[in-house]
Amino acid sequence: MKFFVFTLCFLSIVFTQSFSIEKNPCISNDVCCEKNEPGPFAFAYPKDASLECPKNFYLSASFLWMAFYEEGLEYAINVNGITSQKEKLDFKPGFRVCFGFDKHPFSVSASWTYIRIKDDSMAQPGTDGLLGLFLPPETGSLTGASSRISGDFNTLDVNISKPYHVSRYFISNPKVGIQAAWIDQDYHLRYYTINRKHNVYNKNDFWGIGLETGYDAEFIIGKNFTLYANVLSALLFSKFDISQIAQTLTIYNYQLSESFFKVIPNAKIGLGFTWSRMFEKKTIKAKLKVGYEFQQWWSINQLRRPMDTDPSAFKSVARNDLTFNGLVVSLHLDI
Repeated sequence: MKFFVFTLCFLSIVFTQSFSIEKNPCISNDVCCEKNEPGPFAFAYPKDASLECPKNFYLSASFLWMAFYEEGLEYAINVNGITSQKEKLDFKPGFRVCFGFDKHPFSVSASWTYIRIKDDSMAQPGTDGLLGLFLPPETGSLTGASSRISGDFNTLDVNISKPYHVSRYFISNPKVGIQAAWIDQDYHLRYYTINRKHNVYNKNDFWGIGLETGYDAEFIIGKNFTLYANVLSALLFSKFDISQIAQTLTIYNYQLSESFFKVIPNAKIGLGFTWSRMFEKKTIKAKLKVGYEFQQWWSINQLRRPMDTDPSAFKSVARNDLTFNGLVVSLHLDI
């Protein structure tokens, strides 16, 4: 009987060891911290930076090289109507800083984005003359026109997310949060007649706060390389402060000031590549990201155009969106 029990126990141990899943030999034996490693058949598990004794903190700094264009800034048109002078904005620099921390099972982050807005333009009359679009139609033909726009674009995003592996080669990261934005623009127009200069000063200031939702995806394509994509959209309860003053040497002076509230949507989408590497005995993970980004802000330009000498005959510009697109280069550190 004892021999039978001994034999049964021995065979049970051998059978268990033969068919059990071995421990991953690459798991660190560092005693300063313990990590829950996913099994080989895990389907969805939290994203892991593979750091030794992580402090669960990360930060990043990005350089932005953005081309931006704002609709509704046409300031002069040829009398024959064939061509119009439109304000076209070139590439300008900006930056984005972000920091966050991981608190299982969520990640909390905050980021600030800034882009400088500045551009100059000139318009020359054709054979039939030039008309100013921010002057009453009765002003008459011009000998020339110029414009200068300057301003600052700022956004602050605070969100909570849950990054996790859907598989070993794909990381999903849905997120929700709060977005605040403030955009200040000064638009100075100069209209020229014979021996005269007429100035029109425009201010288009915006601020808003609201809810945002987004999604980040990472496709692991190699040991140190990933392909990333992200989308973000927000609805902001916003306030506009509009001021327009025309100082001319004729009777066609006007002054307009208005404040009002609106709900303004915006969206952002980006795509790029990431290269990563471990440093300091796997206690720091650095990532270099290079990608391209698009931003669309609807109904940002709320300036008015005079339709008559009547002070009440003003109409908002028909197309008034603000767009950005350009290169984004980021340095990201996981600690």
